[in-house]
Amino acid sequence: MAVPGITLLGTNQALDLTPTMYSEFKLLRDASGVMRSCATTMGLKPNTGPTKNILNYGRVVGYSVADGVDIAQAQTLSDSNTPATPGEVAVQVLLAGSTMRRAPDPELLRRTGRIVQNAYDLKEDTDGTAQLVSFVPILGSESTVIGVGHLYAASARLGIGNDRTNPEPGPAPWYCVLHPLQAGIIAARLTPLNAVPAGTTGAAAAAAGDFVSTGFAASGLQDDILRRGIGGIGMLQNAMVKVDANIAVAADDGASGAFFSQEGLIWVPEVEPRFDNDSSDKSLRGAIEVNLWGSYAWTLYRSSNYGIELLFDAALPTS
Repeated sequence: MAVPGITLLGTNQALDLTPTMYSEFKLLRDASGVMRSCATTMGLKPNTGPTKNILNYGRVVGYSVADGVDIAQAQTLSDSNTPATPGEVAVQVLLAGSTMRRAPDPELLRRTGRIVQNAYDLKEDTDGTAQLVSFVPILGSESTVIGVGHLYAASARLGIGNDRTNPEPGPAPWYCVLHPLQAGIIAARLTPLNAVPAGTTGAAAAAAGDFVSTGFAASGLQDDILRRGIGGIGMLQNAMVKVDANIAVAADDGASGAFFSQEGLIWVPEVEPRFDNDSSDKSLRGAIEVNLWGSYAWTLYRSSNYGIELLFDAALPTS
């Protein structure tokens, strides 16, 4: 029982002077990207111009010739250029001097640096996922739910470079990058589980999701997927399956991943991201400008031969 007449300090008390005290400071988390790990890196060196030019020569063909007859099938060499021009990307946060003095978080500047770095990494990876839609041809559609058979088809096409006349197999390693909502379907179809459990009464009826008798061995791929989820898929059809939540999902729930050769996705870093904090402007009275900038380009090489766009449904599960 409160003592009559006593002056208390706190919310809704006689003295409401208590400031809000924050003891924990958390950062929001972005999806970790995978695109750089799937790409061939080709740096743009200083003093070599603004563009990375990747030149490939065309093919020539062999002919049957008669014995003792001069060769008269001279062919002309051709070439084709794939240009990539890096552009600068920057992230900036301006912390006022008063903010630095008054903020209850003594690690505000350090945490701001982490936030800025996360923003740059997100931009970089998102730009990479945007390249996947430019692989030719397209397998699937916005309303099609992805299946394991689609990966069989993509693997077969990449194995001939999408060309039956002049096969050009995509060089290893191969990658399959999917949105998590698509990879989840693949994982579910790889397990696979019974829709109705064995038995209809008692404890057996509660065991929904028993392994089917004709599926993979429970100690193998099924078990790994059940324990690790989509992270347990691993390699399928000679391609390492990777998941990237930064793949854009359209209003119609369609999302474009890809099945591709590492050589088909090119990453051209000109300047790796660097911090350049600035507190030199005296008129801003102690403000700190947190700057992070870099320069890079993404491009596709042999986009009609070294990759297949995977366009499939990525709707949120509701049941």
